[in-house]
Amino acid sequence: MDIDLYIHQIILTYKSSIRFRIGFAVLIIFIGILIIMLNSFNILTFPNEMKSLVSVSGTLVSSICAFPIKEIIDRRNRIKLIHELSEQYKISEGKDKQKVEELIWKIIEKNVVD
Repeated sequence: MDIDLYIHQIILTYKSSIRFRIGFAVLIIFIGILIIMLNSFNILTFPNEMKSLVSVSGTLVSSICAFPIKEIIDRRNRIKLIHELSEQYKISEGKDKQKVEELIWKIIEKNVVD
């Protein structure tokens, strides 16, 4: 199989992962804000001791959505690297092309293992 097809597939996989992580983060933010709003407008009926606990838990749920940001940035950086290697592969010749191809295959192997 051609190396360009592998590169294209890896980039599509990373982009799909980014979309999933962004969707997950937005969902978590929405749930956290919903919990905070329901608690602040007294729609949820909890004893007074529980109201502060629910507010804190809503805040924690909202803050958890920040965790995928590191993964999103990492995936975007990998896409840039793979794209750059792909461009170098297309314009390289001889031993340089072989070295770039070896780097690309190492990235493909690492992607399969991860």
